[in-house]
Amino acid sequence: MNKEFIGVGMYSINFELESAWKELFLLAGKLNPDLRLPIQFLNTVDKKDIVSNHARLSHICGFPLTSHFKEKLTPLCTPHFDLDGLEGPNYFSYYLVSKSSKIDSVEETEGLVAAINSHDSHSGYNVFRREIEVSKKLGLIDCFFKKIVVTGSHQNSIQSIIKHESDIACIDAISLSYLDRANPEIAKKLKIIGRSVTSPAPPFVTHVDNPLCASNDLIQGLNIALNSLNQGFKGILKINRFSYVSLSQYESHVNR
Repeated sequence: MNKEFIGVGMYSINFELESAWKELFLLAGKLNPDLRLPIQFLNTVDKKDIVSNHARLSHICGFPLTSHFKEKLTPLCTPHFDLDGLEGPNYFSYYLVSKSSKIDSVEETEGLVAAINSHDSHSGYNVFRREIEVSKKLGLIDCFFKKIVVTGSHQNSIQSIIKHESDIACIDAISLSYLDRANPEIAKKLKIIGRSVTSPAPPFVTHVDNPLCASNDLIQGLNIALNSLNQGFKGILKINRFSYVSLSQYESHVNR
């Protein structure tokens, strides 16, 4: 792809969601041409795409942002998701086991198999590590579990639990909400045994030297677009508004 694009892969887990994200940004660009938003989109979380010179905006997890890209990327805006038990530009993860499992706490999973989506994921790994090592003081996560399986996505981690290939997984609550909407049968096969600390939700970022994106203008444009967005798309995204979260706030949460 040679033209500038917007990367929407963070929560574009199916065609319905990808279309809703596209409509939001296209409407924001239409209502405010001064934003000069690209009309090309890429459904990706690949690092090489996110740091590409063609990436005008990308949705990224706060962990790789602070650990790998803080010299290259800067946050512009963060969604406020419409989710029970959640306020502001934040998110959290659930600790999940199979519905048929007799496990009722993270402590009970010692010596078992855990599924994570990636070691670079805050919601799928870093808060999991914090729960075991810091909150529960159960030792190093690599020693606590018999095996840690890297599945590549939250959706794959859930399937790993359902198929009894793993005993526990740490799943982004937003992703679980989206997956449940797409397939309500999923929730019937899972049991929540806890939830992680709350952290700033994944932000949309741009290159630090990109003069075309102003955070305040983008936030205003997206919030106006949200209010005018087709109710069907708005119901799919379940976003109340956008606001700014600083890089330092992401650093303080992912490194604690």
